[in-house]
Amino acid sequence: MIKKAGRKKVIELLKTLDGERKEKQENLLFKALFKSPEWTSAKTVALTMSQTLEINTTAIIEKAWTEKKVVVMPRTKKNREMDFVVYTHKTPIELSSFGLREPASDLRPIQKSEIDLIVVPGVAYCKSGFRIGFGGGYYDRFLADYKGKTISLVLDEQQIEPFEVETFDIPVDRLITTKS
Repeated sequence: MIKKAGRKKVIELLKTLDGERKEKQENLLFKALFKSPEWTSAKTVALTMSQTLEINTTAIIEKAWTEKKVVVMPRTKKNREMDFVVYTHKTPIELSSFGLREPASDLRPIQKSEIDLIVVPGVAYCKSGFRIGFGGGYYDRFLADYKGKTISLVLDEQQIEPFEVETFDIPVDRLITTKS
């Protein structure tokens, strides 16, 4: 399957996903994440501010804060690159040029090596850990030389097989599904 077609197919499925079904799946995914060795050993966790179709990250952020983990959030930059900054209740938020909520552009980024775990967002996933994102390639660029752990939380509707993998695609270390 071509990525563009896979992205479109899964986005359409997610748009029609019943809210109660999505919430039940999310709760299963959260429980598995919080029990994972990647989560329990991480001191600094990278997460996004979820959009409507994505896994709701609010509960993950709050759990991280409860466990005294440092939460970092991405900011998009020129040349399809991104960096991460520490995110707290007081972090000022701006809208990016894509309409995404991101930490303010004047905040100091942290070093990539300071991030223990990245919960990588995506639209669709295959069992081998490759993902289809929203099409910008930001995460693949960031992950190319990232040495920490990566996990993605995958709703049933986001699992598709197979799709084309390109040379620049970086697989996620571990997919957490409702069946894992």
